[in-house]
Amino acid sequence: MTVELAIFAFDGCFATSVTGPIDIFNIANIHQRVCQNPPGSPLFSWKVYSADGKPVRTSSGINLSVHGDYSQAGNPAICFFPGIDHAYGSEVLAKVQELRGSVGTLMKQHHARGATLASVCSGSFLLADAGLLDHREATTSWWLAHHFNAAYPDVNLQLEKIVTEDNNILCSGAVTAYLHLCISLIEKFAGTAMAQACAKTILLHNKSPSQAPYIPVSHHFRQKDEMVQHAVAWMQENLAEEFQLEDLADKLAVSPRTFIRRFNQATGKPPKQYFQKLRIDEAKRLLESTALSVDDITEKVGYLDVSSFRRLFKREVELSPTEYRKRFGRYAGTAVG
Repeated sequence: MTVELAIFAFDGCFATSVTGPIDIFNIANIHQRVCQNPPGSPLFSWKVYSADGKPVRTSSGINLSVHGDYSQAGNPAICFFPGIDHAYGSEVLAKVQELRGSVGTLMKQHHARGATLASVCSGSFLLADAGLLDHREATTSWWLAHHFNAAYPDVNLQLEKIVTEDNNILCSGAVTAYLHLCISLIEKFAGTAMAQACAKTILLHNKSPSQAPYIPVSHHFRQKDEMVQHAVAWMQENLAEEFQLEDLADKLAVSPRTFIRRFNQATGKPPKQYFQKLRIDEAKRLLESTALSVDDITEKVGYLDVSSFRRLFKREVELSPTEYRKRFGRYAGTAVG
């Protein structure tokens, strides 16, 4: 039985969020055709829809023809929602508001009848705005976390994950995470063996990697606080020093209790945890741009024990220092100690 897929496109969406998934599901159909003798019906079929049935102009200026308007989609098993192009998070929120009456309503209707919903990248904002992710697990592009959390505090945002699934709703991380999303959907509807075959075909070596290696500590403060900004500046300049909360609070002329409260309010993290993440960020920078050994980097970012630093780095980044340098470093072939 063929699984029907509907892609609900709109002006300003990413072209790859529409055409990319079609290519992946077509690969699944090719595998099925090659392996099945005689060939049966395809595993997946797809159609693209727009709000008014007219071609969609994507963010890159490519016009995509569609099969009809949203109301003509029928009852597809999978409803796919592309990412919203943006330079700033505020642009995503503005587009979500524009689409609330059309796409938002559509999402709720299809989910209520039992369809699987899937969003790419910033498309998760549409799901959250419709209330479908309240108290549910979700993910999105890592650089949009600040705007997402501020707009939808009831969503359990798992930013390190590339794909989440909760309540028959799948979300994916930054742009090319649609590849992982599609493999997850193929596994859900066509089984593990087919998903593995498709993943190998597109050179996707790991179905469930993490966004964690790409995520820097956020410098988007929840609220402006000059004292906290001074504290962060001091931290950045003194990463190799021991962090004494009481001493820093004294430098800033506030009590430790007030310092912790205001820092938490502004950054969403306790001061010591934020300082630790700044150290990890600096270690990542040094692994990317220098040939320094891990021992030297450990010392430069203020840790005394290399083994402890390696464990901390692995926990925070989900890669060891060696693995991180191999993936991102300019000196990937250099021994790291």
